[in-house]
Amino acid sequence: MEKKEGFIWNTAGSLIYSFFNAIVLMVCTRLNGTEIAGIFSICYATGCILNAIGDLGIRIFQVTDTNRKYKFVDYLYARGFALVVMIIIALVFSIMSGYTKEKFFICIILVLIRVVDNFGETFQAEFQLNGRLDIAGKALLYRNVLEIMFFAIVDIITHSIYISFIAMLVISIIILIIYDIRLIKKQYKTLGIFNFDKIKEILKECIPLGLSTLISMYVINAVKYAIDIFGDNTMQTYFNVLYMPTFVINLVSILIMKPLLKPFGEYWNNNEGKKLINTIIKIVLFLIGITVIIEVLALTIGIPILGWLYALDLSEYKLELFLLILSGLFYASSTVIFYALGTIRKQKQTTISYVICAVFASIVSNLLVRNYGIIGSTISSVLIMAILFIILLIFFVISYKREKKCR
Repeated sequence: MEKKEGFIWNTAGSLIYSFFNAIVLMVCTRLNGTEIAGIFSICYATGCILNAIGDLGIRIFQVTDTNRKYKFVDYLYARGFALVVMIIIALVFSIMSGYTKEKFFICIILVLIRVVDNFGETFQAEFQLNGRLDIAGKALLYRNVLEIMFFAIVDIITHSIYISFIAMLVISIIILIIYDIRLIKKQYKTLGIFNFDKIKEILKECIPLGLSTLISMYVINAVKYAIDIFGDNTMQTYFNVLYMPTFVINLVSILIMKPLLKPFGEYWNNNEGKKLINTIIKIVLFLIGITVIIEVLALTIGIPILGWLYALDLSEYKLELFLLILSGLFYASSTVIFYALGTIRKQKQTTISYVICAVFASIVSNLLVRNYGIIGSTISSVLIMAILFIILLIFFVISYKREKKCR
C-alpha cells in the first residue's frame, strides 16, 4: 500500500511540475501579453539551464546510493555549495548578457525560485531513499500548486509580473520550512557533523553528471536562444506554446523514472543487468506508444485547444507542432538513457555526449532559425534531440558491455 500511495503522490507532484511552465506561460500570455510572455520564456529557460548547476545530478546519485556510502548531511552540504555557485553564475551571466532591468529582475527571481526548489530536492531524495516516495511527491505537489496559485492570483490583482514572481518565491520558501525541513527533523534529530572530505567526494562524483545536465539543458534550449538572437519575443512565445504538448511525453518519462531510480540502483548493485536492460527497453517502447497517441490528438484537436488556452491563432503551425512532439520523444528517451548511465556510474560518458551535441545544437539552431524562422526552429529541435539520443545510446551500450566483463 505504501508503494502504491508513493506512486500516486509522485504522479500528482510530477504532473504539476511538468506543466508548471505551460500554466505560468498561459497566465502570463493572457494577462501580460506575448511580449512579456516571450521574456518569461527565455528567462525560464535560463533558470532551467542554471538549475543544472544547483542540481548537479545529486538527486540521482543520492537516491541510487542504496549502500549508504554517504549520509544525508553530506548530501545537504554538497547541495548547499552547488546552490551558492548557481546564484553567483546567474548574477554574472545576467549582467554579461546585457539584459534590461526588466529581463534581469525576472531572470534572477526565477533562478532564486529554482534555488529553493533545488534545496528541497535534497529532502525529497532522502524521503524516497527511506521508502517514503509519498512524502517526496506531496512536497513536489504542494510547492508547485501553491507557487502557480499565488503567481496567478497576484498577477490578476496587480497585473505586475514582478510582484507575482516575488509572491511565488515567498511561498516556495514557506513550503520548504514548514514541510520539508519539519518532516526531515522527525527522521533525524541531529544532522551530524560537517565532513569536508565526504562533501568533496560527492561533488567530485557528481560534477560530471551535473555538467552533463547543464550542457543538456543548453542543448534543449539552444533553439530558444537562437530565437532570442535572430527572432523576437513574439516568436519566442509561439515556439514555447507549440512546444507544450511535448511536456506530456516528458511527464510520462518522469513519472516512470523517479520511482525506478532506486530499483535501477538495486538491479545494478545486485548484478541483475538483464533486468536493467529489459526495463529500459520497455520504457522506451512505452514512450513511443504515448507519442503516437499524442501526435494523433495534436493534429486533430491540439491546435484549436492550444489556440484557445493561450489566446493565439495557431492554425498555420500543424507541421511545427508535429515536429516538436517528435523531438519530445527523442528527448524523453535520452533522459532514460541518461539515468541509466548515471546508475552504472558512467557520468563522464554523459558529459562527452552532451558536449558533442551542444556543439551540433549551437551550429544547427542558429543556422536554421536565422534562415527559416519558426519552421527552422522546429526542424533543428528534432535533429538535435535525435542526435543526442543516438550518442547517449551508443555510449551506454559500450559502457554496459565493458562493465559486465569486469564483474
